[in-house]
Amino acid sequence: MGVLAPDQTAAKEKNPVSAKDIYARAAEAFNKHDARTFAALYAPDAVVYDPTYPQPLKGRDAILQDFTDFVRAFPDAQFELLAVLEDGREAAGEFRVSGNHNGPLALPTGEVPATGKPLSFGGGAFSRFNDQGEIVEEHRYFDVAGQLSQLGLV
Repeated sequence: MGVLAPDQTAAKEKNPVSAKDIYARAAEAFNKHDARTFAALYAPDAVVYDPTYPQPLKGRDAILQDFTDFVRAFPDAQFELLAVLEDGREAAGEFRVSGNHNGPLALPTGEVPATGKPLSFGGGAFSRFNDQGEIVEEHRYFDVAGQLSQLGLV
């Protein structure tokens, strides 16, 4: 019977930065509508799976554009972080977003003019982090059909 060396253990890698802190910084940047700070939380080559889009967002620039488009459509949007669970370099967060549709909304099918209607939805995100504590992959989950219904678009 042998003893396992430390590099042979099944322990998960530790994230050098707390996922809770990263999610909290994302919420703060979101609420300030600071697109650059928000996008900087993602690795330059990050991949984000978002139910709004048929293909994943690839790269920090795409994430920056997505965020910019959202706050243009919802200039008073606010983000509430409800819960965060983390395990090593992976985390899950539950959130709520609310705002009023007072600007053009960019969708994959084209731009939708402002409806003036309120929007409120909950969702979740599952993220994986690199050695620098940047998000490298994220899967977002929320009800797109419910959003479109609230805005009177379906």
